[in-house]
Amino acid sequence: MRNFLASLRLQKDNPTFLTAQFQALSSQIPILYVLLIINALAVAVTHLQSAPLWLSCYIPVGLSVVCIFRLCWWETSGKDVTAERAYRLMKITISGACILCVAFGGWAIALYRYGDAYQQGQIAYFLVVTGISCIFCLMHLPLAAVLTTVITFSAMVATFMFSGNPVFVATAVSGLFLILPFLRVIDSYFQNFVGLVRLTEELKQKRAEAEELNRVNSRNALHDQLTGLANRRSFFVSLEQRLQKDPSRPPVIGILDLDGFKPVNDVFGHAAGDLVLKETARRFSTLVGEEGIVSRLGGDEFGIIFPCLMTRQAIADLGQALCAAVRDPYEIPDGSVRIFGSCGIVYPDSGKYTAEELYEKADFALYQVKSKRSSGVEFFSAEHEKILTQRHLIELELQANDFDKELKLDYQPIVELRSGRVVAYEALARWDSARFGRISPEAFIPAAERTAVIGRMTRILFAKALEALAIIPRHLRLSFNLSARDICDHETSMALLAMITRSGMDPRRIEFEITETALLSDFDAADQVISMLRAAGISIALDDFGTGYSSLSHIHRLGFDKLKIDKAFVMNLDRDARCMNITRSVANLCQNLGIASVAEGVESEEIAEGLKAMGVRLAQGYHFSRPLPLELAIDYAARCEVAASARNSLSA
Repeated sequence: MRNFLASLRLQKDNPTFLTAQFQALSSQIPILYVLLIINALAVAVTHLQSAPLWLSCYIPVGLSVVCIFRLCWWETSGKDVTAERAYRLMKITISGACILCVAFGGWAIALYRYGDAYQQGQIAYFLVVTGISCIFCLMHLPLAAVLTTVITFSAMVATFMFSGNPVFVATAVSGLFLILPFLRVIDSYFQNFVGLVRLTEELKQKRAEAEELNRVNSRNALHDQLTGLANRRSFFVSLEQRLQKDPSRPPVIGILDLDGFKPVNDVFGHAAGDLVLKETARRFSTLVGEEGIVSRLGGDEFGIIFPCLMTRQAIADLGQALCAAVRDPYEIPDGSVRIFGSCGIVYPDSGKYTAEELYEKADFALYQVKSKRSSGVEFFSAEHEKILTQRHLIELELQANDFDKELKLDYQPIVELRSGRVVAYEALARWDSARFGRISPEAFIPAAERTAVIGRMTRILFAKALEALAIIPRHLRLSFNLSARDICDHETSMALLAMITRSGMDPRRIEFEITETALLSDFDAADQVISMLRAAGISIALDDFGTGYSSLSHIHRLGFDKLKIDKAFVMNLDRDARCMNITRSVANLCQNLGIASVAEGVESEEIAEGLKAMGVRLAQGYHFSRPLPLELAIDYAARCEVAASARNSLSA
């Protein structure tokens, strides 16, 4: 009963429901007026001869005119109203329903006494059927429907109960018992309507949530969540769109890389690294502006689509400005850090390019900057195109199944400076391609890493090294270079150990050289592989020492057996005081740690003497010998041994 009474009130505090209620009502009200007009005029026509003209004609016509006006209003103005207006109109409708119910009911009862039995039956039909029809039309407005029910059935019962006609009396009694069921029907119908509206709203809400989720997913699919920039996918989508829009004028793109970012993560943590990336994104966006596009391609790599109609010089200036922006200090919770930026730019001429081709050219230009170990801007050039083409050809050639027949090793002697004796060889890979001739290791080793054949190449070359080790005098060791992929690949390292076991060679005669750059890709995996190799008795040397990042931390954690001083310092030893000081510092470090130091790139007697004075123990370079075929390398070691013995005899 409480729920029923509550449903009679208009829910003013629920605008959504009020609007839905009014819209449902507005579709039924016109039907109500049509029923009233037709049935009232039908009753009026049958009573023209038996009732006064004012009662049989003027009143029904007047009421019908009112209904017509209301019908026209609902058809033209009863749609798309606000909740506030819907509330007011439904209040008016409740009052109007009561007035019309009383007016039509009173008019019909007034006609009752003028007609014969048939006409009285028509009046009963009008009151019952028309009243019930109007009640159903008002179901969406329960208070109006209830009032119409009470008024209609009360008038009918009051009229027919005392008519003296048994049929009408029975009809009145039936009508009296119909009031309560009709009220139940009205309540049940309205509760179903309430549930339907609620369900509809829930479905709308879920659809809105799904659409919002789709928008978030779409944004996440095209934006970097950390920096808010466009991501790699969005970068290529934008690039494709610009290429399709004007294929004759491909866009200018740049790839920027943060030099020295990884140590920020390693030393200060990833939270500090995230701050650096977000601040870099802000700086880049400010410089490029809204006409260009800044994207984070992954890690510390950013992509730039430069604004249209910029000259080459303007783009070069903007590229320099981007690199300069990176050099400004970054404030982090533990202080401030400084990093550097490198930028590769492709300024394509007219022609057809794909997005992948443009990216590859810009990335190659970036690689050229980084290979020079200097931050700055580099444009992709015709010379780069030639190198890139050669790189593609080399990569294709590496896919051939028989390239192992063309691989070989040369051996560069490693000399003990004090005695002049050869103590070891460094095995250096050579590739004499039947198609391209001699290919530099600087070209084919990176290509092998990119094409994922480096593991197979390493095993082929190491097999040749083990064959050479069986021939080399037993007091000499052999140094073999491992690539970045090799040192992080457990499968390759296990294969190398298995090859040593099968060959019967003493692992202590073998030394693996790795570069510090190789450690940066996956330090933990490299640590595990190095520990396993050292446990087998193999020595590990750190190559190109001084050119990477965090070298001292690597030496401390990995326990290298030997440091090889990079030739960039050694070759300038006699001309650059800084190179001399760096070399002396490394030599002292090795002495303090109790490990050997090897100087690379020794090209003169003066440099060799200077290294010996600094305490550097071992050296290699063209001053002693170029890399040689195995037979010549063994012969060179024998001659050095003879010369050393002769010097010892003279000294004695």
